[in-house]
Amino acid sequence: MMQLRFVSPLRALTVAISLLGVMEPTLAATFSEQGASILWGANYAGRSVSLADIDNDGDLDMYFQGSTSSDRQLWRNNLTEMGSLTFTNVTASRLPSGSLSNSWSAGWADYDGDGFVDVFVGQTNSGSTRGSLLKNDGDEFSKITSSFVGLNDPGFHQNVGWADINNDKRLDLIIGMEGPERHEIYLQGASGQFTPTGQDAGFQVAYGTKGYGLAMGDYDGDGDLDVYISTCRAGGNIRNNFFKNMLTETGSLSFVDIADTNGTQFMGNSYGTEFVDFDNDGRLDLYMTGADGSDTKIWRNDGNDQFTDVDTILGRKLLNNMNGEDLNGSKAVDYDNDGDLDLYFHDNLASGGNHRLYRNDGNWEFTNVTAIEGLNTTGDGSPVGAGAYDSAWGDLDRDGDQDLVHPNNSTYGGSIPTPERVYISDASTNGNHWLYIELEGPSWNTTGLGSTIYATIDEGVLEGETLRREANTNIGTFNQSDLPVHFGLADATVVEELLIVWPDGSKQGLQSVAADQYLTVTFLPGDYSGDGVVDAADYTVWRDGLGDQFVQSDYDVWLANYGSPLVSRATSTVPEPVGLAAALLGVIAIARRPRKRA
Repeated sequence: MMQLRFVSPLRALTVAISLLGVMEPTLAATFSEQGASILWGANYAGRSVSLADIDNDGDLDMYFQGSTSSDRQLWRNNLTEMGSLTFTNVTASRLPSGSLSNSWSAGWADYDGDGFVDVFVGQTNSGSTRGSLLKNDGDEFSKITSSFVGLNDPGFHQNVGWADINNDKRLDLIIGMEGPERHEIYLQGASGQFTPTGQDAGFQVAYGTKGYGLAMGDYDGDGDLDVYISTCRAGGNIRNNFFKNMLTETGSLSFVDIADTNGTQFMGNSYGTEFVDFDNDGRLDLYMTGADGSDTKIWRNDGNDQFTDVDTILGRKLLNNMNGEDLNGSKAVDYDNDGDLDLYFHDNLASGGNHRLYRNDGNWEFTNVTAIEGLNTTGDGSPVGAGAYDSAWGDLDRDGDQDLVHPNNSTYGGSIPTPERVYISDASTNGNHWLYIELEGPSWNTTGLGSTIYATIDEGVLEGETLRREANTNIGTFNQSDLPVHFGLADATVVEELLIVWPDGSKQGLQSVAADQYLTVTFLPGDYSGDGVVDAADYTVWRDGLGDQFVQSDYDVWLANYGSPLVSRATSTVPEPVGLAAALLGVIAIARRPRKRA
């Protein structure tokens, strides 16, 4: 059985102390701003940006949200087709015209299982319905009538995100509201209809609140996703909400707000938030971005539903040179491929210096490296720009590191629109190694959204550590991108053990995975009947569990990996396929079941 090894705080401190005085200089990644050449003519009032592969060609495309229909922009990455990193504006050819002004947030997921990622766009415009579900058929997006699918919500959607929140193998929609409307959960039914469930499930607060940050993650490891919502500018000291999902404990979807009891309630202004593992102990920690001069907080997950403010561990403010800034968007990202998660913040105010990158130096120490890493310079010499609320990170050129897309909603020199900024990283050349995991999930969740991946390292400076990453359940601020899962590996050239925990709880593992590659992992069924072999009984349980979502491609995956033919779903008798020992399932089969190509 695969054994995950997590580094203890005492061991981490011992290692840090032993390396003092002999540590080599930090390998520095540098960024070069190339927006003018990559996004030619992209001078828009972009509030925020998200990334997704809209055409299944293997590279990441961009979607900018803005206050008018002209600010709403979809840009297609030409890397795969042309071999160079440039983008083409495909707004007119791929997005529906009209009725998408004042877009604020975006959540990407293949909600209908057709192999193409769709997007729900949260909006602020007046009217009975303020959100738009855009279905992607590979060539263009079509707007699905909100009343037809039940997503006729009147609220101002600050944050939107997809996840299987009730473990029924369907993707649901979670929305953090501006207020006075309350936060909402829309559960997807078998027919593709959505039903508002938040109030009945306890996913509510007793007052209107401004939910400016949204994080989802299984912080307690009980098999269901919990939710944290941060608030800002609510007209007073309004607490944040930590909604513990009681699905596993009670058998039905319900939430209990435990922010007051676990110490994460805060009482100031906060924006972006995420569940991530900062200290590689296997538990999801939590951070929250301070806005309007409030402090940024990181809470260490101590287990047993308890969190500790890292400021109390250090005896000082963790990020003490950030006071007075209006930090909004945020992202935990391993920008230098050294194996731990760094922190990036987007500042909404031009006078605030615009954005901040903090390098994680271990043992809860973070260093401001914004200037030395090149994020204060631009390709055309004009100001970086400000006014937007959120940025996006992803490997735009597929070279193994993390690039940054920085939208703008400002002008300079009086009235000149500030261009969108694209910072291309060369961290993949700094000597550190990396690994990207592209998940191909089951028919109900083709991108594996909500999976957790563990990478155990057995060499180099990360020896004995297990890194944990989540597949796209963190929204942070406003947007949920659809991205491959990234691991920085420092000097390790091999991942000893790679474990994927799929959203349905099934596990697949790989051993001795080479670094410096994009690796596609396809979901495969396993020993569902628990008899020690993969046979027809497992096929039947798996097939019936998918219900109406069982499709021909699911049957093809089983047939390709488990031997003799099985009959169609309509036939009652299932012949016995070639038996496979359950132990063999511990070594993952990587079978490509490509998502549809445009």
